Amino acid sequence: MTQRSVSYDHAASLARMSHGFGQNTAGASTNFSKFVAFTNLKVYAIQAASLTAGTSTQTAWNGTGTHVAINADQFSLIHVFNRNGAAVSTATHGPFALSFGTGTGTMTAGVFTRIQLSGTGTSGNVQGGTNTAEGGIDVFAGDTVHILRGTDATAISAFAIEYGLAYDANLTTPA
Repeated sequence: MTQRSVSYDHAASLARMSHGFGQNTAGASTNFSKFVAFTNLKVYAIQAASLTAGTSTQTAWNGTGTHVAINADQFSLIHVFNRNGAAVSTATHGPFALSFGTGTGTMTAGVFTRIQLSGTGTSGNVQGGTNTAEGGIDVFAGDTVHILRGTDATAISAFAIEYGLAYDANLTTPA
């Protein structure tokens, strides 16, 4: 096996990939399984779909604008930094509303939203909303990311992250 570094113009660093977290069961503050970064990555966006409408009203950024979403779900992306012996820290990206449009609206099953992520922070809330940049957040080998749902007890939602390899990512390949 050989380890190779991906250059900024390598086809692998230009491709976007997705990791689905599946759907939750009804219940407030649901944690989804953790995605462990296998090399240095850029997480560009969160994809979210409403499968069963909630009963709560959420006011949060939804990728387009700040939205008062009736019968909606709210979620955050939790990033845990695991730095081989260094102190573990976390960053919370969100909260975000699983909704569409701006102003006020009533959500139903079938609503889909895409939240763009951008930030360079290593701890704390580095993505609180109003972001439209496609810069991504840095996730390093060994770091974990997962989705944490809000307080609505009846909403059922499905989530995925959209990511790509960082330009300096190391990959193990056959010789």
